[in-house]
Amino acid sequence: MTNLPDVVGYYEVWLINPRNLEMFSVGVLGDEQDELLPLPPNVDLQAYSVVDVSAEAYDNDTAHSGTSLLRGALTG
Repeated sequence: MTNLPDVVGYYEVWLINPRNLEMFSVGVLGDEQDELLPLPPNVDLQAYSVVDVSAEAYDNDTAHSGTSLLRGALTG
């Protein structure tokens, strides 16, 4: 992935509600330059207005690792 540091594991994309810090995984980034990650139809993008890319280990833990590599506001 461009502009992301190499990690031992994989990159995961999350949506975060900044009011209560609730988050859910949108999916995993692959080796493609552009990645399409479909959102569930009931996602409120006004509530989940932050996107985060984390470094994740192959450890069977489905929670966010706590290691954010990129984070920003969703616009549009």
